[in-house]
Amino acid sequence: MPIPRYSMVNNIRMTTIAFSSVFEIGDSNAITGYSRVFAVQRETELFYASEGHFTDPVFVNPIPLPPINPNISLDRINISPFIKVNNVDIKGASASSVVHIGNTKNVYMEARVKNIRQLENHEVADS
Repeated sequence: MPIPRYSMVNNIRMTTIAFSSVFEIGDSNAITGYSRVFAVQRETELFYASEGHFTDPVFVNPIPLPPINPNISLDRINISPFIKVNNVDIKGASASSVVHIGNTKNVYMEARVKNIRQLENHEVADS
């Protein structure tokens, strides 16, 4: 059985964390993050209350995952059980992301985003 690792950080500064993100200090068995975003950008400020549904295929179709082969052989020697970091400066974490200091056994993260840009028709004059 390998020697456990310990993470030591003197200073952490994070400006923003949002939308199903995780900031974890310490060990965890599993982390799962899920985020869905439906974004409409228009040249004209106009909002329809009924627009945007999460039934679009980008949100409901299964994501193909590669097969997991648990029969991996790994030999390592950790001379020191400590991982030492002086400073961590993070501007932001968003949309199902993880900032984790420690050990994790299983991580599953999923972010599904649909962007729609609606531009007005502009006539181009002949020169």
